[in-house]
Amino acid sequence: MKKSIILSALSIAVIMTSCKKEEKNEFTQTDVTGTAVIKGNVGKNVFVPDVNNGFYTQARIAASGINVTIKINKNALYPNSNAQGADIYTGTTDANGNYSIPVKSNANGVNAFITIDGFTSTMDTIINGVTKTGLLTTYNALNTNFFVSMGQTFTYNHLYSTQNAVGNPNTNFKIGTAKITGTVGIDYVKEVLTGTLVTLTTTFVPVAGRKVYATITKDPSTLMAKTYEVITDANGRYNFDISTVASGTSGFGSQNATVWVADFATTRDTLKANNTIKTGKAGVYSMITDTQFGLYNLHIRNAVNFDYSSFTQD
Repeated sequence: MKKSIILSALSIAVIMTSCKKEEKNEFTQTDVTGTAVIKGNVGKNVFVPDVNNGFYTQARIAASGINVTIKINKNALYPNSNAQGADIYTGTTDANGNYSIPVKSNANGVNAFITIDGFTSTMDTIINGVTKTGLLTTYNALNTNFFVSMGQTFTYNHLYSTQNAVGNPNTNFKIGTAKITGTVGIDYVKEVLTGTLVTLTTTFVPVAGRKVYATITKDPSTLMAKTYEVITDANGRYNFDISTVASGTSGFGSQNATVWVADFATTRDTLKANNTIKTGKAGVYSMITDTQFGLYNLHIRNAVNFDYSSFTQD
């Protein structure tokens, strides 16, 4: 009987010891992130002959040396944490326009924000493997986003769209010059002495050192609007030599030039009868604008004069 009691007690002790060992559960930390690959090809357009139709069409060539940046926010990578900031990954397209960038992601997927840099270059023509340099144009940058999960290879290709390329840049149109000339002055109050009677009128007084601006609709080199700036001489005269094309040139349907002088903060003075100047009240003469329509090669627009007359006193 005593032996049975002793064996039972030992059995209970063994069972209790086993239960305690089974209840022990150590925490093991695991990283739930992994690697994804974002890759693609970047290209730009060129002009090539269309032998079937006798015209030019556009084809794609590689855009090499282009910077590609990918941003992944840390709070997306670790969604149940207080992580801040972002991981930034960079790469550059190779000679064939290809890029491949490994990034860190998770099983649920993260939002990857990609930037493919823009640049300014020429849009060329390729004839029988020979490249003919075209006109300057702007290739727009790309900013977009997409989801990518760990273990995934995500492909994103990009073909640059040009901002301002017009037609075939190798049509060899001639770039010429148009002129705009004139004077800038202020309407002074003028005293006129007739006997002993003094009357008031206005007179044009040239202004030296005043900036004059002109913006042409489309510069033939950049195919974008271009602004020129000149300064009046001692006689208030200015002269613009503006690059433009011949009338009727394809892609240049409305070559207009806006010419203007800015607001002028000064005093409104009086020219006395004895030709001395009496300083007047301070204020601002309002800007003046003039538009010259159809400004093409060899055109001369003279006497485009600006007479400051609208004055607001301080």
